[in-house]
Amino acid sequence: MESLTTITIVAIIKVVILIGALMTAAAYLVLLERWIAAWVQDRLGPNRVGVPLTNIRLFGLGQPLADGLKFIFKEENVPDQVDKFLFTVAPISILTAALAIFAVIPVGSSLPPDLGIPGIHGAIQLVVAPQLDVGLIYVFALSSIAVYGVILGGWASNSKYSFLGGLRSSAQLISYELPLGLGILGVVLFAGSLRLEPIIDQQAASGVWNVFVQPLGFVVFLVASFAESARLPFDLPEAEQELVGGYHTEYSGMRLLMYLIAEFLHMVTAAFLITILFLGGWHFWGLTGSGGDVTWLTAILRVIVLTVKVLAVIVFFMMVRWSWPRFRFDQLMALAWKVMLPLGLVNFVAVAFVSEFAWNAQERRLSSPWIVVLVMWALAIVSWWLAGSFSPLATDNRPRTDLPDAASFGELGN
Repeated sequence: MESLTTITIVAIIKVVILIGALMTAAAYLVLLERWIAAWVQDRLGPNRVGVPLTNIRLFGLGQPLADGLKFIFKEENVPDQVDKFLFTVAPISILTAALAIFAVIPVGSSLPPDLGIPGIHGAIQLVVAPQLDVGLIYVFALSSIAVYGVILGGWASNSKYSFLGGLRSSAQLISYELPLGLGILGVVLFAGSLRLEPIIDQQAASGVWNVFVQPLGFVVFLVASFAESARLPFDLPEAEQELVGGYHTEYSGMRLLMYLIAEFLHMVTAAFLITILFLGGWHFWGLTGSGGDVTWLTAILRVIVLTVKVLAVIVFFMMVRWSWPRFRFDQLMALAWKVMLPLGLVNFVAVAFVSEFAWNAQERRLSSPWIVVLVMWALAIVSWWLAGSFSPLATDNRPRTDLPDAASFGELGN
């Protein structure tokens, strides 16, 4: 039996490593996105910024360090009209929630039990809070706090532009939480648990990832994740062309940095959840195994596989940002309520039917996996076709009323 002191020390070490890795990842993912943006737009990205106080210039790797120093030494400009207490609490709350979510997200399976560390008996789980039985509910609860951070920032600024950005953001985040939840209900039905580790174990044991069995739920969850992360084409909370800078228009310095880091951490969280819930987590056929007996090689391979999958999803997020135009706000809300929500309900009913008639609960695997895969993909294709044919986005052919007519141009010319 491990002592309480040993458990506390291990937990503190996990927290320190996790926060350090997340802060570093958030900084250098910005650099990665700038490289991808430059490649997509066929222009030069950051390639010469060196490490501060040195002459070393390695492919722009000093850019995140320069940005960090800039935010640290930048003047904190607080307008006179703001509510100073809420103005400071808002970015702190959203960053704290974004970091706390990772307490239940595993970055691998476990380390081997033969570590030889005094006071530690058994394998160390590569997650900060391995005993929390309601991991997914915990994730959704903390992700909902992001709404408060955004709306508080807009409200406390006492600016109409920030307030409008906060209202639009809260409507968007609340609306897309419903299809986001429907997208994972099927995964929970198959795994029989709200913890993320058993969800990975179920996919590893069966050898069939949930993306193959639940393609419709995967698409619903993916689209809702874009909206929850406020990434293009769903970045309506900011929408610089319309709202100056959105809900954080009045922010600068470290307060603005906390908002920007939280935005990137939301994308990283979405990438982890997509990978764990639908892409098998650390599992890869013939490479990582599927049992609980973990060697050092297996443990390292599982961490590498999970990391590569998460990075691939993040690159996909970035590619979409620089490839798709922004939705109008009414299109964004119509997509949530009239397309994503019905598709999520269809997926849930289909998965419930499969779990009742084709699921072996004892072995946690499908009785006829490939037949079920074919049926679910056929259902997904039909549902996507119907959604594309009858969705309000496909039939929205309203004329533009915000453009001047020819007579207006003539009057301007005269």
